[in-house]
Order: sequence, then structure tokens, then C-alpha cells
Amino acid sequence: MTSAMAHVPSGIGGVTAQWLAEVIGTDITDARAEQIAQDIGFSSLLYRVHIVGSADAPPTVVVKLPAQSEARGAMELLGGYRRELSFYQHVAGRAPIRTPRVYAARMADNPADFVLVLEDLRDWDNADHLAGLSMVRARLCIEQLAGLHAWSLTTPNTDVPQLFPSLDLPIARDILLPAFAPGWRVYRENCVVPVPPTVARYAEQFAEHATIALQALTERSMLLHGDIRADNMFFAGERLKVVDFQFTSRGVGAADVGYLVSQGLPAAVRRGHDEDLLREYLARLAAHGVSDYSFDDAWRHYRFAVAYLLLLPVVTLVGWDRMPERSRALCLTLVERAVATIDDIEALKAFP
Repeated sequence: MTSAMAHVPSGIGGVTAQWLAEVIGTDITDARAEQIAQDIGFSSLLYRVHIVGSADAPPTVVVKLPAQSEARGAMELLGGYRRELSFYQHVAGRAPIRTPRVYAARMADNPADFVLVLEDLRDWDNADHLAGLSMVRARLCIEQLAGLHAWSLTTPNTDVPQLFPSLDLPIARDILLPAFAPGWRVYRENCVVPVPPTVARYAEQFAEHATIALQALTERSMLLHGDIRADNMFFAGERLKVVDFQFTSRGVGAADVGYLVSQGLPAAVRRGHDEDLLREYLARLAAHGVSDYSFDDAWRHYRFAVAYLLLLPVVTLVGWDRMPERSRALCLTLVERAVATIDDIEALKAFP
């Protein structure tokens, strides 16, 4: 791993053959960048860089840089760039969750300027968040989440979660919770599936309920991925590598599982399997030596997580007028899945 204090390019123009040769540690004579993932990245810019060099140089790498947009300011406030750098510097390669190989993870004195140089997973299958995950793929992800959560509770790793903010981050309350109401209005104006009355009433008082949910979701201090979306997963057969750690945080493990299952699986695939998937997660935890997380506690956390994490796709809808059509369809679909899950598992009964 190269030093976090080493030179950080101010843009893709600074990612030259000479710079890449330094960070990868091999001879590189030419480097050509093309922007990728333009329809899904809001807070970062992604490039595939084609490399000409010595035999041990990778033919391509992925370079991640901060976005030049209003999302950049929000990510700075939420510490997203620093979280991701910390994950690649302190967790990747140590915890039993597989990630791309990291060639460089650097941040300038200004926490808004960073660069990641990662293994290119172009030959892997990047899951489609709009289509949703299969049950087989969801289970592969649950296995890795359990490994990450358990690792963070095991000596000598118990200090690692403290490098990351709590799921109940005060500034997240200040930024995200006020955005729920306008985002929800956009959803109601554009959704095609009726919202159950109980869920509609819950959404109208979301901020009040969110405070209760966050208290429950921070009763444990496990290291969470925080944004375990299908499009952050790359598959090769039964192998899985996970990316995007800008929302890594501390909280209860069932928060990751609830988000994965409620928004990553189509309702027809998920329905009737919530409890089974949660029990499978707990069995995976136990296999890693964590046996003090009861099903009753985890199910309560799961219900709170499903209800609270409705927040994420809803607040994204605030940018409706500037969103590409696919992004609009994705956010509407994710909210629809979350609403269906809240209703199916009677998640709102977890609230006093």
C-alpha cells in the first residue's frame, strides 16, 4: 500500500504513465483513460485506464476520483471519501470480505481530494441493481457480510470499527432526514404501485420514527458496509468481490442484511424468505465465533433497518429533475421494494 500522504492527482489528467508506474511499481510507457459508469456514479468519477508497459503491468486498472458536482460537497460533509480510503487502507485484504486489489489509496491534506487505483473487474459480472439479485447471489453476499461483521468483533480487530462513524451520525441526521419529505413527495407523484396506508402514515412522520430506529441500529458496534447494493457487487461463478465503501459505518449487523434483502431482491424473489435469510446470516456469524446475537434481537434490528433505510433511495429522488431515466427508474424500484418489505414483514410493529 502506498502512502496516504503521497501525491494525489487533481483530476484524471494527472493520472499519467509516470504516476501509475510509481503507484503500481512497474514500468509503464503509456496510459489512456476512458470514463465509465456515468449513469450510476453521483459522488465519484470512475475511469478505466488502459496501460502499456512491462509484462507484470496490469492491462487495465480502475481509477476513482471525487466528483465535480454538488454531490461532492455532501460527500465531504459525510466523510465518505475518508471512509472509503480508511476501508481500503485498514480492512481490505484483512477481513473476510473480498474486494478488488488495491494499488493505491491516497488522500491529500484536503479530504475532498483522493484517488483510488483498483483492480479492474471488467471480466466479472457486475450485478444489475434495477434487475435485482437472485437468491443464490444474495446468500453469497450474506456470507461475506457475516465474515466482515464477525471479523470486526474479534481481537485484535475490535478497534477498527472506531475508525468509522456511527450509523447514527449527527450530520447525516442534519442532511438526510430533512430531505426525506421532498423525496417522498416525488415518489408519490411518480409511483405506479399504491402505498399501503400504514406505510404512508409512517412516511409522513419519518423523521420522528428515524430517531427511534437509529437508537436501535447502533446497539452494537459491528463494521458495516453501509451501502450493500447489487451494483456494488461483482460475481465470477460463486466468487464475489464488493466495492464502494463510502458509507462504511458502525452499527448492528442486521442493518446491512436488511438493506441488502429489502432493496436488493425483487419482491417476488424475497417474499417469504426474510426470516430464513436472517437466520442464515446468524448461522454464518456463529461459524465465525459470534454466538451472542439472538434471533429476536436481530429480527428487531432487521425490521428497524428495513423501515429506516427506505431513506436512501427516497432522498436520492430529490434530484429527480437532473436524473437520467434509468436512475429515476432505479430509485422508484428501490423505494417500491422497500415499501413492500415494510408491509410484508410488518416492520412498523418494531416501533413503540
